Amino acid sequence: MTKPIYISSASAISPQQTYEDEGLLNEIVSTDNGELYIKEPNFRKYINPVAIRRMSRLLKMGICAGMNALEQAGVEKPDGIITGTGRGSMTDTERFLLDMIELDEGALTPTSFIQSTYNSINGWLALQTKSNGYNQTYVNRGSSFELAVLDAQLLLNEGDEQQHVLAGCFDEITPDYVRVKSKIGYWKKPTVNNLELYKNSDTNGSIAGEGAAFFCLTNKPENTICSIEQLHIIQEDSIEDVSTVLQQTLAGINLNDIDIVLSGMSGDVRFQPFYDTFLSNLSDKTSVAAFKHLCGEYDTSTGFATWLATELFKQQSLPEVLAAKQGNSGSVNNILIVNHYTLNSASVILLKKN
Repeated sequence: MTKPIYISSASAISPQQTYEDEGLLNEIVSTDNGELYIKEPNFRKYINPVAIRRMSRLLKMGICAGMNALEQAGVEKPDGIITGTGRGSMTDTERFLLDMIELDEGALTPTSFIQSTYNSINGWLALQTKSNGYNQTYVNRGSSFELAVLDAQLLLNEGDEQQHVLAGCFDEITPDYVRVKSKIGYWKKPTVNNLELYKNSDTNGSIAGEGAAFFCLTNKPENTICSIEQLHIIQEDSIEDVSTVLQQTLAGINLNDIDIVLSGMSGDVRFQPFYDTFLSNLSDKTSVAAFKHLCGEYDTSTGFATWLATELFKQQSLPEVLAAKQGNSGSVNNILIVNHYTLNSASVILLKKN
């Protein structure tokens, strides 16, 4: 049986003001166009200004979120770097393909191709931290972040000596990506204001989002924010599968002990039953919080939810902008993240305050 792992620090770059910001969600971004792009921080803090010119947005946000998480934890050289992404760098991929068409597969510059590979952020982070340890990138659509965390858990459970692993996720959107996915029903038509997203769950589709979230994970509880107690992934899920997994996740803990459920309600009527079945069994004590109206729908949005959980443990209160249902629990000790992604993959994560 795997043992819990612990989050020492967390950093997120998202469409909201979440990066190096004091307080939680002080300024809320609202949009009606169905697209949520990140708020770009000062990338020069962690990246050489000369190198920035050659980097895509995704590279910059992944490196800055990763380096910031390490800085918060006081870790200079992690023992491993493990990430997950559903799509990698869409900007560089599109640029490379367009160049290939325009130049008739002639003399192509390699920069876009090199930076479009899924593990380019891991490589940059390893170079900047001089880390030559375990380095892995998972690309498995809506389960990418969860697989990265599971791999980190296995690595940290291998020995008793304290180790630090940098784990994270990153995904971006582009206008072309949004346009293509709209043709197969990914996004709401007509669009709705993002802050009203989870309240409009009577039509197909959601809103497009992006972001990066990184965590410094360790196998010792000292000086940590919370523990990841359980993590389960469900593929081709049914209501019965969800019920079974929730029972496994909550083994040893009563459902009434859950203070907040972070629900990935995306406004898509096709997946709302996934949440309704479980949420209907919660007691008055448990608060229900939504998060995709703040970050949008993307493959690794669970990373944003996990960052939110670490902040809620620190704040010990639930901001009104997150609350779909306000419970009467006086403290925040146990948080359950329940998420469903468009392509029939779901996950359940149980976190406990240290």
